[in-house]
Amino acid sequence: MIQTGMILGGRYEILEHIGSGGMADVYKARCLKTNRYVAVKVLRKEYSEDETLIRRFTSEARSTADLHHPNVVSILDEGNDQGIHYIVMELAEGMTLKRYIRRYGRLSVRETVDFAIQIAGGIQAAHEHGIVHRDIKPQNIIVSDSGKIKVTDFGIAKAATGDTIASSTMGSVRYLSPEQARGGYSDARSDIYSLGITMYEMATGKVPFDGENTVAIALMHLRDEIVPPRNYFPDIPVSLENIILKCTRKKPEERYQTAEELIADLKQVFLSPDGSYVYMAPQVDDSPTRARSEDEIAQIKKTLVGSGTTQSEEGQEEVRGQSTDGDGEDYEDDDSVHPKMEKMILTITIVFGVLLACLVFYLIGSSTNLLRFSGGGSSTEAVTESSEQTEDTEEATADTEAPKEYVTVPDFIGMTRVEARNTANEHSLKAEFDYADGVSEDESDLVVVEQEYEKNRDLLKDSTITLTLGQKPGSDDRVEVPPLINYEEEEAIDALEDIGLKAEVVYANSDTVEEGYVIRQTPKGGSLVDEGFTVTITVSRGVSQVRVPDLYGVSQEAAERELNRLGLELGDVSSDYSGSVGEGDVIDQSIESGTMVDKGTAVSITISLGERETYHYAGIVQIFDSPFEEGETGDIELVLEQGNSTRTIYSEEDADAESFPVDVSFESDSGRDATVLFYVNGQEYNSYPVVWERVAD
Repeated sequence: MIQTGMILGGRYEILEHIGSGGMADVYKARCLKTNRYVAVKVLRKEYSEDETLIRRFTSEARSTADLHHPNVVSILDEGNDQGIHYIVMELAEGMTLKRYIRRYGRLSVRETVDFAIQIAGGIQAAHEHGIVHRDIKPQNIIVSDSGKIKVTDFGIAKAATGDTIASSTMGSVRYLSPEQARGGYSDARSDIYSLGITMYEMATGKVPFDGENTVAIALMHLRDEIVPPRNYFPDIPVSLENIILKCTRKKPEERYQTAEELIADLKQVFLSPDGSYVYMAPQVDDSPTRARSEDEIAQIKKTLVGSGTTQSEEGQEEVRGQSTDGDGEDYEDDDSVHPKMEKMILTITIVFGVLLACLVFYLIGSSTNLLRFSGGGSSTEAVTESSEQTEDTEEATADTEAPKEYVTVPDFIGMTRVEARNTANEHSLKAEFDYADGVSEDESDLVVVEQEYEKNRDLLKDSTITLTLGQKPGSDDRVEVPPLINYEEEEAIDALEDIGLKAEVVYANSDTVEEGYVIRQTPKGGSLVDEGFTVTITVSRGVSQVRVPDLYGVSQEAAERELNRLGLELGDVSSDYSGSVGEGDVIDQSIESGTMVDKGTAVSITISLGERETYHYAGIVQIFDSPFEEGETGDIELVLEQGNSTRTIYSEEDADAESFPVDVSFESDSGRDATVLFYVNGQEYNSYPVVWERVAD
């Protein structure tokens, strides 16, 4: 049982639970050796005896241990502490891309391209290390407050052998490539397909394929063509649409062959929005049209379900656990379907197919007079003949799904709740209601001020649409927030002030958005707010900055490698003794970790010389000549004088000539110059310089 304060592996102190998944829990922890915060993913106790699941769990750490890239969550360590299996990861702050889309709606073109370039960069780094992710989806992508992207959860990734890898455990079905749905081979181009689906969702706010169960969605990936994004939103550039469509081609050889090719085209979107630079291989359907057989559907189901544990169960919440955004918001990924429910749905589908076949048989028989029984034996022969003639028809229609019916979304804006519900029913839609900020359901004169899907869009019949209720415009001085994405800062501020709203400006770095332009806004355009409401706009600084890493406890070579990876430089290297850090490792850095600095900044470090050895100094004075004549006596004293300090090192009363020679040994903590003063009866008689010998303690 993991508890707060527990220390795993002798170095990771558990601080708090931050997320859960099907197989693992994720905790925020502090590394006692480096004093840095990390995320620790711990395999749940009920799976700790299953060797197969343990191998699958630890494959993430082993396959990505050497993968270091700014857009990939780094794996730092993995281990087993008394039966507790864990993986230590970089602690990525932010929210998942899935939650980001749900919160802000479809992304602007700039954000879509910016995020896609960063995701592709992380994928490219993985592919260059021979690693195929196989589960690229918004739930596995973390967006920081500054717009930095991190790809995480390589839980089903494996090092590629040759060009491809066998794939028996699949990722979330809405982002699944056709070859993965078939249970065949998946390679780097499968990740590109999944990224294409993710880009589609960023650009439109919806996935291209959705259905009642995983099998239905997988079949769509195999046979249905994607509705071009511009059919929904004509403001999407032609070039971006072509990039998305090329990524999502059914045949891997017709997609981008590498993430590097994809990045090159994405970088041209704003240079040539309507350009034709995206090469699209001509689509030739060289396969016969046929319905999927029951065996094929069973194979797809087997592929999706695997050996009883799907990736949706394993990883849907693991990354989310280390990507909390502070508001306590969370959600469940709905990609998986309960096995009993799937069995029931499959049974209903088979029964429907049989009934459909009987109906076809009846219609054909009726139209050809084969079902008349007035002829005795000839009637039986006719039925037999009809059965033989329609055998192929029954096979072809047994697995054929009923055609989907679509309806056009009406304009609900300005309708009351009752009017909106009745209108939705008339259009074969189901209406759900939400409330605008600051509005309660007890208020009167509420009308629809925002609708989930734009008017004139096509939706599946009986789909649910969320309608936001608020005060009628003009009834309480409410105003509509304008869309400000891609506005210049001053232009955005003026647009808000012109309609009686205030602007709060925050800044964030972006490598793709030009300095001074709005990256995002809260609330989003189209929201109704009170007059004088403050709208927060995030403006690009236009300067590429990076966060200084924590170098404490790493070697000089590792520190320099990490700095160079982030675009920073190694500055001066000094050294000092340390009793807590081993010799050769970093004990101090000139810029505190976590500080944001420009790329190219030099960071100086101090290297440990190890634990300091301590010494003392030994001295000897020998006095051979006696100051006394035969028969004389007196008091003698030897005083050590070193700097401003003096101390008696030898004294004798009533000494005489027989007391000599005098041989005295003494010690000091310092090796500074010193003198021994020889006093006789209180008067300085002579002095002797000291020669020190350094002696280790």
